[in-house]
Amino acid sequence: MRFSQKTEYGIRAMVALAQEYDKGLISVKQLSEREDIPTAFLEQIMADLRRTGLVTSSRGASGGYRLSNSPKITTVSQVVSALEEDLSASRCQLGCKRTVDCSARPVLEVIEKTIIETLEQISLSDLAAGGLQ
Repeated sequence: MRFSQKTEYGIRAMVALAQEYDKGLISVKQLSEREDIPTAFLEQIMADLRRTGLVTSSRGASGGYRLSNSPKITTVSQVVSALEEDLSASRCQLGCKRTVDCSARPVLEVIEKTIIETLEQISLSDLAAGGLQ
């Protein structure tokens, strides 16, 4: 499993929003400058996150984005799921010709399950506090 640049930027933006959770809205420009993410790309990412309900937005001069829910309950898994089309660790789910007798499939399924379970256990609050211990 490999995350796209979009997902990396999305996680960084969501962690920045988590760090400012009680302080109000943050504009795309502020997020872009803070996280060194191209503004146009960040606008697309934020639109995807808004469509999936992870962030809310407000228009206008004092508008911006904020997390929809507490960073304590918003997981990295939710962010990744909102931004990645495919979370599989292998081509097995993408139509590999050896779906029935593939000797690699069991280990790939374990890896995939472990990654997803790990992402489900990491909250934005964990990352906003400085990472994982």
